Order: sequence, then C-alpha cells, then structure tokens
Amino acid sequence: MRKYAFVLGSHPLISFLEILNILNVEKIPHEKPFRIGEEILLIKMKIPEAKLKKLQNILGGTIKIIEIMDEFSGTIFNLDKLLDEQHLTKDYFAQTDTKINFGFSVYSQKSLVYAEINWLRNFAFQLKRRLKTKYSVRYVDEKNFELSSVMVANNKLVETGAEIIIIKQDKDFIVGRTRTVQDFRSYVQRDMEKPSPNPKSGMLPPKLAQMIINLSRNAGQTQVFDPFCGSGVLLQEGLLLGLEILGSDIDEEAVEATQENLKWLLKTFNTAAPKIGRDKIKATSIQGRTRAADATRSRWQKANQTNVFIATEPYLGPPQRSIPLIHHARKTAQDLEKLYLGFFENLAKNYSKIKNVGIVFPVLKTNEGLLYLNILDEVEKMGYKRREFLPKEEAKKEALSSPRGGLLYSRPDQYVLREIFVFDKR
Repeated sequence: MRKYAFVLGSHPLISFLEILNILNVEKIPHEKPFRIGEEILLIKMKIPEAKLKKLQNILGGTIKIIEIMDEFSGTIFNLDKLLDEQHLTKDYFAQTDTKINFGFSVYSQKSLVYAEINWLRNFAFQLKRRLKTKYSVRYVDEKNFELSSVMVANNKLVETGAEIIIIKQDKDFIVGRTRTVQDFRSYVQRDMEKPSPNPKSGMLPPKLAQMIINLSRNAGQTQVFDPFCGSGVLLQEGLLLGLEILGSDIDEEAVEATQENLKWLLKTFNTAAPKIGRDKIKATSIQGRTRAADATRSRWQKANQTNVFIATEPYLGPPQRSIPLIHHARKTAQDLEKLYLGFFENLAKNYSKIKNVGIVFPVLKTNEGLLYLNILDEVEKMGYKRREFLPKEEAKKEALSSPRGGLLYSRPDQYVLREIFVFDKR
C-alpha cells in the first residue's frame, strides 16, 4: 500500500465521508484514514495507476490527490537536503526529455512565517537555475504557495513536471507530488452550458449532486432513482458515474428539460471524452428512463428493484431574498414537512425493495436562528433509520454537522441551507 493525501473541498466533512464510502463501494483496499486539520485526509491504499484518475473523477468533493513520497521532522529549511536534483528528476517530475514545469504548494494549520516563505521561494528559484543546465524549466510561482487546481491544470504541472506538496503538522513534514486534480472545466460546462436549466427547481451544483450520489450508494447498486429530478442534474452525474438512471418529477416541463439535458450530455461528453482522457458514457437510451409523476402518490415498478437506490433533492421551498421572520418560516416549514412525509409514506408503500435513500432537507434561516424540518421521528417510524455518518461525540465537534447528525451544505449568501441525510430501510 502507498500513502496518499486528499485535498478536500469547501465542505470538507462531506468530502471526507464521500471518500470513505466510495473506497468501500469501489472495493479499494485501504487502512484507517487520518485527518490533518480540515483540508487534508491521509490514507494508505492499494490502487492501480489507471484507477487513480478514475477515482478523482468519481469524487465531487476532492480537489487533488497527492502521492506521498517523503516524510521528515525538523523545519522547512531541511527541505533542500531532501529534494536534491537527482531525487526530484527520478521520483517527482513527470518530465519530458527537455521540459519541466513545477511549483510548490504548502498545506499547514498555521500559515508560513515570512522567513519560511522567503526561504522556500529562494529554494525554488535556485532549483530552477540548477535544472536549467539540462532542461527547459518554468517555475509556477504563487505568493502564498497555494496553487489552485486551475493553476495546476492550466500549467500542466502533473503532465510535464510536478506540483510539489508540502504538508506541515507542527515539526513533522510530509512531502509528495500531485497525481490528479479536479476537472474544473467539465464541472463548469455541465453546470453552465446545459440547454435547459430549471431555476424553479433550484440550482443544484454538479459537485454536490455527485457527492449526494456517492454518499447514498452501496456496493453492487447499479441504478440511481431521483423522484424529484428537476432539470436532471443528479441524473447527469449518475450517468457520468456509470450508473443506470431513473427520474421523475411532478412538473412535465421539468421532465422535458431533463430529457434535453441528458441527450446534450451524452452527445457533448462522449465527443470530448477521448481528448480529455475520460471513458465514454456507455451507450444508453433516455427513452423510458424519465417520466412525469407525483413522488407522493405514484408507483413505478421499474424503480422498485433491489439494485436501485434513491438520491434526490426535493423542493426546498420558495426563494428567499432576505432572512424571514420566524412565524413566516414556520408556515413554509409546515408545507415542506407535508411534502417530505408524503414522499416517505409513498416510498414505504410502493417501493419496498429500495433499501437506502440519500435526500436533502431544507434548513431555513430565520430572525431567531435555523429552523429544521421536524419529521425525523415520523420517518423512522415508517422504517427508515438515519445513517450515522460519525459517532455522536465526534459529530458534535464538526462545524458542518447539524445537531441531529445531518451534513450541512451552504454558501455564506444563502438563506436556505441544505441538510443531507442517508436513510437505510430496516
């Protein structure tokens, strides 16, 4: 087994839990993970070279995957003794015969002091000068030594040299090279360029849709069902993950938008796949995979199968342009509770073979604090038990875990937060 570091995204708890579930789903041998601060997850795992890039593409919440090469104790000033020219060219750089592009990123719970920054920059420029005797060299500089995935990708550091990663924890240093970075271009394309967005149903980010699917599925499950499919964001991410898809929505226009978006995705992605080193989406027909239906009433035998799991974001309530008064928010919450309970009642009645449900609950910001949907006890009485993502005492320490064990996802400017649950049917 080799040691790897995962750089976690803007919601690191969700990213961390997504990784753990996917390693089990994909049956990747691994040891117990170790978190360094909020940004970094260290884990030993056995994974073939070809599968590492696939793992990156599966994970919506992972920014970079780093292969750990060296570890030492002391200060950053010892780095020059470790990273000599021979070691770098042999073990770190994926250089061509003549060209090397490289840069440094530092992940530390405490920011580097001026002397450390100044020394590391001088070391980088000295290294560039030494390498120039044999190679065409370009050093990609960033004043705080935090190269973004965009900078790494645009400068082709993984392909033509290296992003050298330094992870600092007190007096211990872990050094590695970035092996993969998140494909930001693909996320932007399928978020912004799809032909039929549907603002009425909310704007679910593709990365979050991917994470919801990955948190919800178990090994051996090959079909994802979204009974509140909106414009089909969860379904498009399901296709990209190699799953069969089923989707429904009460709004016929939304279903039509989903069909148009899925056809666009199949055509656009499969055309681009060879150029970006991705596998094509396997040939599939959209016909018969989506339909107009009320998730609180309908039955669909095609979806009631043991290899099907649900990943969905239902209606989160009317758009909020300011923080509402508590009594207005309570009325909204009561309406939403009826919708969600109706869905679970119908699920228990007509979809007995579906054993796990990943779902987003809305959390309303009010002038008196956060307001949660108060239906968890009723859902459990129907036979759906909340999955404990973390032990209770550990969950209490997590800022992005809700008081009842859900996973919170939001942006600072949002008045409606998302609370993610996975329910397992007893």
